[in-house]
Amino acid sequence: MSITSRREREKQKRQNDIINAAEKVFFAKGYDNVTMEEIANEAEVNKALLYYYFKNKEALFFAVNLYGVKILYEMYVECSNLDIDGYGKVMSMIQALYEFSKEHPDYFRIYCYTGTERFQMSDNEDAQKIVDLRTGMWRLMVEAIIAGIQDGTIRNDLDPVEMSIYINTLAINSLNLEFTFKMVLDARKISSDNFWEDLARFIEPSLKP
Repeated sequence: MSITSRREREKQKRQNDIINAAEKVFFAKGYDNVTMEEIANEAEVNKALLYYYFKNKEALFFAVNLYGVKILYEMYVECSNLDIDGYGKVMSMIQALYEFSKEHPDYFRIYCYTGTERFQMSDNEDAQKIVDLRTGMWRLMVEAIIAGIQDGTIRNDLDPVEMSIYINTLAINSLNLEFTFKMVLDARKISSDNFWEDLARFIEPSLKP
């Protein structure tokens, strides 16, 4: 192995170590309450080295979020490749989002947070990759709806693009409820699982012929 190859591998490892450290701090404290100094301490590097690898805190946040978005994207791809009808693919993607929120709650939390307005105009490379992956998931949903219209399992009077946005908005917001709504559901003894099952029942008649 050449010296250059070894250095590149060491550089990549150091970068990954910093991302893992940042992930730990972001998951524990959220974005706004974290400083670059805290991340440097967690990664056991000085701030100068930290800034060598990452321009600012936002860049690190995107790097962490990218890990989670890749996981969700692969889940959507798996759903898209299932040998089932279009309606089934749509519902499997919705379920994949729910499973992602349960299996990776911290990634889901920052996935929602980086979808807010404050991060949308970033020219960060990882941010652009996230946009590409999120757009890819949306396209997979659109393709599934189109397939459902063609195979007769989804109504043919729907606009696939518009419907995909409705479904995504409804699903994301249902998994990211306001605290007051969570309190109301708890008071009525409606669990998150039950609430999600009821959402699927709500979506079904809006899609099926």
